[in-house]
Amino acid sequence: MLNIAIIEDELPALQKLKTQLSQLCHYQLVYHGEDPARFLADFDHYQIDLVFVDINLPGMNGLQLSQQLQTAGFKGQIIFTTAYSEFAVDAFTLGATDYLLKPYTNERLALALSRVTAQGLPGTEPLTLTSKVGDKVTRIEASKIEVIKLEHGHAIAYSAEHTYPIDLTLEELMTTLPDVFLRIHRNAIVNRLKISTLERWVTGGYLIKLAHSGQQVISSRSGAKLLRQKLQI
Repeated sequence: MLNIAIIEDELPALQKLKTQLSQLCHYQLVYHGEDPARFLADFDHYQIDLVFVDINLPGMNGLQLSQQLQTAGFKGQIIFTTAYSEFAVDAFTLGATDYLLKPYTNERLALALSRVTAQGLPGTEPLTLTSKVGDKVTRIEASKIEVIKLEHGHAIAYSAEHTYPIDLTLEELMTTLPDVFLRIHRNAIVNRLKISTLERWVTGGYLIKLAHSGQQVISSRSGAKLLRQKLQI
């Protein structure tokens, strides 16, 4: 069962989300309110797996709330709900699990919830990949990987501080990794939650800069289309 908090200042939107959630999953609404500052002060009194956050809130916006929650040590996941598409890249840079544009269907909400479970809930075993160099075997949490590149015929995973050779093809990795990982080029997979900036490239794709590893990759045109779809930009 998911322990959910909802920060939403429009009562009809709150009621609709509660109805949709009841149709899609087993959950307990442990907190709901419209004041982000109050939630920021009170969140650690509750066991929360997932927060739905509106962007347009009184006092501070949802992005500011998300940033301050992380600074304060919040370990749960965040899904933004909003009528504004232009904040999607900022939301994913902050580590959002998903970004829902109002009005959203049950099917779209179900996809967002599947991403929550794919990333793992507190107390569950995180998805890991294995890297072997000589006799040394390292297990890497998939959520810490920013990009996986095909280099000289081998898959290389980059986290914020390290690189890891992975003895799998990119095709095999895509069947294993959660759907926050996007195949944006035949030679690259990116974690959309780790994207810092996107810039239009002369080839019709995007120059993608990752948040912490210093890595950059260029998407194909089809990869750019996938990014626009997944990031809702």
